[in-house]
Amino acid sequence: MKTHAAIAFSADADFQIREVDLAGPGPGEVRVKMQACGICRSDISALEGKETIEFPVVLGHEGAGLVDAVGEGVLSVKVGDPVVLSWSPACGLCPGCQRGEHQLCEQINMTTGSIGPLSLEGQSLDRFMGLGAFSEHVVVPEAMAVPVQTSMDPRHSCLIGCGVTTGFGAAVNTAAIRWGESVVVFGCGGVGLSAIQGARVAGAARIIAVDPIQERRQAALKVGASIALDVAGAVKQIIGVTGGGADVAIECVGKTSTMLDAFNTLRPGGRSIVVGLPAYTDKIELPVIMLLREKSIKGSIYGSAKPHLDFQKIASLGETAQIDFEPLVDKTRHFSEINEGFAEMREGKLTRVVLTF
Repeated sequence: MKTHAAIAFSADADFQIREVDLAGPGPGEVRVKMQACGICRSDISALEGKETIEFPVVLGHEGAGLVDAVGEGVLSVKVGDPVVLSWSPACGLCPGCQRGEHQLCEQINMTTGSIGPLSLEGQSLDRFMGLGAFSEHVVVPEAMAVPVQTSMDPRHSCLIGCGVTTGFGAAVNTAAIRWGESVVVFGCGGVGLSAIQGARVAGAARIIAVDPIQERRQAALKVGASIALDVAGAVKQIIGVTGGGADVAIECVGKTSTMLDAFNTLRPGGRSIVVGLPAYTDKIELPVIMLLREKSIKGSIYGSAKPHLDFQKIASLGETAQIDFEPLVDKTRHFSEINEGFAEMREGKLTRVVLTF
């Protein structure tokens, strides 16, 4: 079939919306008519070289839509079902999946190697994270189209596909925040605001947000932060207000300096969770003696989530207002305005621009 996709031909060129060819769903595959897709910072990172992609490429991975067609053998969804796209293939066969850790599926890849159902004038197009959701339609494996029954607006439910699950899951799953604990979240973009809400839902007694942008600090207070601090002097202030350090620190920025700040805010026995995306060559140095005080540092990918279970749970929390999605979307634009949306996201002030189809 013919559809339209936003294609990046190089890292510094504007997206071009072109008519492309999309093969029908094969065995075990699903075609989804897209309704909304967030512009995630990972899409920007891919253009900056922090992720492996091949040009020309269709970016986009934080999407929601309706099943438009199914291939042979598909059982979990039918035509018309609402789905949220997952960038974990959840193959079920690799060691990670066998352990139930679908976020560590060995089939996760940022590039398809320009192999797949999407092509332009006979040239195959790469699809970021195996999805390429900046397109009117996508064809993906059944496991990457997760059925989610919800009355939420797609401009909100699409965020479950990446940002909300990543942040909320980092707090609830990876950090396993316990009732009454003190939590610090560095970075109050979409992932950080979701981590704050995860900490609140988990029962944290005090949630401290850290961000250099005043508007983001205000958003953090709106979704559950007790205190919102500027970056300057934050570590000292956090140690003071927590009486010796936080139980949990979650880093959602992707800078080595912030990772060290997060670790340094911990009490003895505290837990530091790294969520932000660094460069491949980034390194941090820690005084090893601090590990003997039982401080820990751990990475988190996709919020340590099981998409087929957690997506529906998160949607249900959204429907009951236990997760507030409204502050996570600063602006909605039509798909045709993707270049304007990327320009706004690159300015660094907006939490999320969502494209609608």
